[in-house]
Amino acid sequence: MSHLESGADVNLEQSRTPSSRRLTLTDVEVAARLGVSRFTVRSWRLKGLGPRFLKMGRAVRYRSEDVGEYERHALVETQAHVDHGGM
Repeated sequence: MSHLESGADVNLEQSRTPSSRRLTLTDVEVAARLGVSRFTVRSWRLKGLGPRFLKMGRAVRYRSEDVGEYERHALVETQAHVDHGGM
């Protein structure tokens, strides 16, 4: 079996893929996306808060769509269109 047939190049190519195109994110990437520390993301996970996550052995990964769903649920609507007596 040649080096190319072993699949090693595929793994190298996947590791170079920008995080925005990968299927899963690390806690560091989620923290950067949400503007919090990785320790906050870990704390949320341990408390059952924050975005849903995948647990594969010891590895924890987040799907981009789950982080997006968490962001949508955290979105707060403001009352910018309140009538202030004809002002």
